[in-house]
Amino acid sequence: MSEANHRSHAMPVRQALWNLQKELLNNLKHEFDRENGYEAAPVEWFQALMTAERYTWLREMTSLMADIDILTELDFITEQHVAVARHEIERLFFNQDASTSAFSESYSNALMSGIGLLPLHNQLRSALQALPSKAMPIDQALAERKNWQEEHRHQSRKKRN
Repeated sequence: MSEANHRSHAMPVRQALWNLQKELLNNLKHEFDRENGYEAAPVEWFQALMTAERYTWLREMTSLMADIDILTELDFITEQHVAVARHEIERLFFNQDASTSAFSESYSNALMSGIGLLPLHNQLRSALQALPSKAMPIDQALAERKNWQEEHRHQSRKKRN
């Protein structure tokens, strides 16, 4: 598979992930507003997301989303890059063994609450099928994600100069 194919397969995954995150955050905000009895201003909602203990489980997803964005902005996307992306997304959203993690537990509860996330969850699963699959230890996957960040910084510096 060529670099162009890797990019063309990575972009729908990125979009599916963004759609899922957006719907999840919209539903969490609706719940937050309902509990407080008023519609929170964007600044108040952002502050709650950043500081409230009940939303710390979202940080792992936010970190992965940022890394996927970085990946899709790289000049060259390799098969290894997209295989790591698939591995990390599957680990976070689809790994049944991770049911004890804070993210998995909270995300599963959101999926089961009937808030309309299931179609977007399935859309993400479907988009992932176009990416190569590769098993790897979590520490290797995290190291690969750090490499994406370094590559991105290096490429950004070159473009500025």
